[in-house]
Amino acid sequence: MSGLFIAFEGGEGAGKSTQAGLLDEALRQRGYYPVLVREPGSTPLGEHLREYLVAGQPITPPAELLLFEAARAELMARRIAPDLADGAVVIVDRFAGSTVAYQGHGRGLDLERIKWLNDFATRGRYPDLTLLLDIDPAIGLNRVQSRQLSFGLLDADADRFEDADIAFHSAVRRGFQEQAAADPAGWQVIQGNHAIPDVATAVWRSVSPLLAGRNLRRESV
Repeated sequence: MSGLFIAFEGGEGAGKSTQAGLLDEALRQRGYYPVLVREPGSTPLGEHLREYLVAGQPITPPAELLLFEAARAELMARRIAPDLADGAVVIVDRFAGSTVAYQGHGRGLDLERIKWLNDFATRGRYPDLTLLLDIDPAIGLNRVQSRQLSFGLLDADADRFEDADIAFHSAVRRGFQEQAAADPAGWQVIQGNHAIPDVATAVWRSVSPLLAGRNLRRESV
């Protein structure tokens, strides 16, 4: 068994976590064995690093990059690689594409160096399909703000990226779009500003052809 590896990418407020969860549910309902993980996170080290990174503590861009790569290396070794070997459909909420977009295009770090670090952390194993939920940064950030107000969150609860200016988020969006354009076989772009059920339908339309003919693990009855 070699599993199936699906990544969700996109800017703030694009709906990645929502759609990753809906795909997980759809696969489970059809008898597959999905494993849903997030970056950074889903390992003890990853969750510890996530807590620090999301808190918005002052940190230099190179250090930020290396912390994300450390979380990724641990996630790949502890969760993604073993689950793929077990025939699971691994769904990851953000992966290496986010580092290229955020730390490369957003922070301005060297893209070739980031590629080397991504290759090292992932052991050269990249998603079979990356779904880019593309959304205008202004719309996405407005969604985030509305969500924070709905749950009574304070400004201090916003993470280091949600709090960045629109120029940063526009650069991040271009970074995602460039990656998708450079690898049309591995990336598919879905408009993230549509209604949640419509996006979920588009996601399933992209994923379902990859399920056929694979020796994937099935849920026990």
